Amino acid sequence: MKKKILYGLIIILIIIQFFRIDKTNPVVNSADDFIELTNPPKEIATILVSSCYDCHSNESTYPWYSNVAPVSWWVKHHINEAREELNFSKWSTYNTKKKDNKLEEMIEEVEEGEMPLKPYPLTHPEARLDANQKKELLNWFKKTRQDAKDKKNKHTLQLNNGDKWEADVATNNAIAKMVELANQKIEKGNIPLYQEMGKNLSAEMKGLFKVCTMKGAAHDQLHNFILPLVKTFRDLEKVEDENTTLLQQEKITNYLNKYYTYFK
Repeated sequence: MKKKILYGLIIILIIIQFFRIDKTNPVVNSADDFIELTNPPKEIATILVSSCYDCHSNESTYPWYSNVAPVSWWVKHHINEAREELNFSKWSTYNTKKKDNKLEEMIEEVEEGEMPLKPYPLTHPEARLDANQKKELLNWFKKTRQDAKDKKNKHTLQLNNGDKWEADVATNNAIAKMVELANQKIEKGNIPLYQEMGKNLSAEMKGLFKVCTMKGAAHDQLHNFILPLVKTFRDLEKVEDENTTLLQQEKITNYLNKYYTYFK
């Protein structure tokens, strides 16, 4: 009886070897890659590749035991889950909030010794991190996260310590003219007039660049305010259907009115 069970298990083990996993990695675009975008020191890049990239990127190197079922199935499942949770090869596709969340999770995982997973270094000795390497990796993760926050805050529209920024007369006049243009009542279906509105708004914006005399922090905040409008005006110049024109006009008027919340 025991022999029959043993033979049966051997037969099953042989049969399942024919069910191979797909080891084809997705195409990698270096422009989307975490290391390419964050440009870490060589030592940090080496740690990331040796300890993280096998599971958390599209550059997985499958070990020899991934040729043996059912272990191969577990390996494939683990890589799929890891990529779903964090894929360094798709870093550029994450929005700012998601990037920050992922960096926070990386810091927590390293601090708690959860990454790399304990079984992984058993077959990948190069993935073992000593205390000094963990410290260097943590410091770099924290710095990268803080740098991203500082960059975001630099380009985020803010008040002047709770008060409005002082704008010059030319800027106020230009914004008032844009508000007037954006609030025009256009006959339904007259898309060319909406396109003309976009061109006029763009022209008014170019005029503002020439006459504005604001400097320092107030000028920087004005730049943060008007930058999103440049693309929005251009989009309105190219609209081709009425639903889009109405949405674009509403978007522009609502945004222009925010000016008076931040400037006086």
